[in-house]
Parts: sequence; structure tokens; C-alpha cells
Amino acid sequence: MTPADFLTIPLGDGGSYTRLDRLIDGRVMCCLCFEYCTRDQLNPVEGGVEDVCRPCVERETSTQP
Repeated sequence: MTPADFLTIPLGDGGSYTRLDRLIDGRVMCCLCFEYCTRDQLNPVEGGVEDVCRPCVERETSTQP
């Protein structure tokens, strides 16, 4: 397993906040399969992307009646 560098955001009070769902290289964790995906692998929505990868969207939509 390769080490991960998570995105750390400095706060105004001198502290910091670490986003465990986003890596510093820009990859985002899919909220369904928990894999890190690049922006082009995420499901497009109006004006952006959602935090669900395209394969998960395809699986979810194919199982719905």
C-alpha cells in the first residue's frame, strides 16, 4: 500500500483541517466504493462532478427498476 498525502486546509485560528476524502494530487474518494478517483472518473452533474465514480453510478442505475 502506498502512503497517502491528504489535503490539509489551514484555519484562521492557526489550526488545520485535514480532508480524509481528498488527496493533495486532486483525487477524490468515491462515497460508494471508497476508491480514490481522478476528476474525469467521477460522475458529471450540472456545473461539476459528484463524489461518486462512474462505475458506481452505472451499477446503481442498472439495479434500479
